[in-house]
Amino acid sequence: MSITRRRFVLTSLATPIAAGIASQIATQSATATAPAFLRGGLNQSSKLRVIKVGVGGMGNADLSEIMKHKMVEIVALVDIDQRQLDGWTKDSTNEKGETKKAALPNVPTFRDWREAYAKLGNGFDAVCCSTADHMHAPISMAAMNLGKHVYCQKPLAQGAWENRQLAAVAARMPNVVTQMGTQRIATKWRQYGGQLLREGAIGPVKEIHAWTNRPAGWWPQGNPRPTGSDPIPAELSWDLFLGTSADRPYKDGYTPFNWRGTIDWGTGAFGDMGCHMLDVPFYELDLGAPISALCTPVKASSDQFPESESVVVKYAPNKMTSKNGLTLNWFDGGQFPDFKALGLPEGWEGGEDGKKVVKGDGGVILVGEKGTMWFPIEHAWARIFADGKPVELKPGEFSQTNHWHNWVDACLAGKKDACVSRFEKGGKMCESLSIGAMSCLEPGKVLEYDAAKCVFKNSAVASAALKRTYRKGWEVTNL
Repeated sequence: MSITRRRFVLTSLATPIAAGIASQIATQSATATAPAFLRGGLNQSSKLRVIKVGVGGMGNADLSEIMKHKMVEIVALVDIDQRQLDGWTKDSTNEKGETKKAALPNVPTFRDWREAYAKLGNGFDAVCCSTADHMHAPISMAAMNLGKHVYCQKPLAQGAWENRQLAAVAARMPNVVTQMGTQRIATKWRQYGGQLLREGAIGPVKEIHAWTNRPAGWWPQGNPRPTGSDPIPAELSWDLFLGTSADRPYKDGYTPFNWRGTIDWGTGAFGDMGCHMLDVPFYELDLGAPISALCTPVKASSDQFPESESVVVKYAPNKMTSKNGLTLNWFDGGQFPDFKALGLPEGWEGGEDGKKVVKGDGGVILVGEKGTMWFPIEHAWARIFADGKPVELKPGEFSQTNHWHNWVDACLAGKKDACVSRFEKGGKMCESLSIGAMSCLEPGKVLEYDAAKCVFKNSAVASAALKRTYRKGWEVTNL
């Protein structure tokens, strides 16, 4: 896994700052510590040295979980907002005058992940990425180009092409361990639902109906692009937030959270929540690339994903689906499937807790040739119905694990296949989700997907979002 200084600069970074930091790389010792998977396994004293990119929001949760592992050393923190970095590295005082000690006061901080990669060189083994969706692919790919392990928040990437490339490159690197941040997949509820599908409990699957209440006020969608600009906060590096995306003026609220609904940076409710809801069905049914996608939106916008939508995505048949293939029906923003038409009996939600699940984050209903399954996102067991009546089920014992620690353990042991959401699987699913999400760019039209070319055959506008052109200076090898 040795990497020459020249290849490090030219292949992995390919940025305007590369020349300025090349001298820092050149000064590093040729005998620097080897990556963790070469230094030993779990029983050794060597820790997994992690750079954490993005430390606010979900990045805060990811960092908190990863650093709990006794074999992890956080060697750098990266964030475009100094306020987020200060929250981890500086003491703070609340309104009562009480002081909270910083959790990581001595860890080096950076605004630019490229600088962190270059300066640390062989001094890190892995990267955990928790940024806006449009930066997942370049940050993750640049790390893999250096032979580093990667944990990346869902969705794995924004565009279909990026997802495909991350999956393909990860498959070619036997010593690089990857994991997509879909932590719910480690819960007992989703493990049980997966077992039912593997066992063919409802027979070949014909339809999937999935829904979420998002955005539902979580973030704005369906609005036109804001006009004008606002002053950029001194603590915020706006150009670094834009990263690979097209330049635009700063507006209050874009970051740290509202970017999710903007087409330039996010994936909307479909790409965001679909990862948590459709991962197990997608993997267990071994779904490939879609054949077509049709979006029917409410309050469409060229700048943001729809405020609410229904999307129909069709798949070719395989051994787990009906002979006519499979149809995925997606609903968000307050729309739901017609539960009665699906033959579900009164009270199928499983009591008050079940109703909260149904109307909250959402769920999945799978229609098979032998029955129908309700597969909730979590906090409730899957249920099966045949001829409109519940089938008696007894969930077995499942060992609920820590998704973040699973990745750390796999990195230290050098066992990439131990990760259930490794990039080879997550990239394939997220390519599919991207196709469904970006079909909103030409609503009301059945968009035919050409999997070989990663484009819609009949929509140049929507195709442009599947394989984006990166802003000059942000190119990364393999993307």
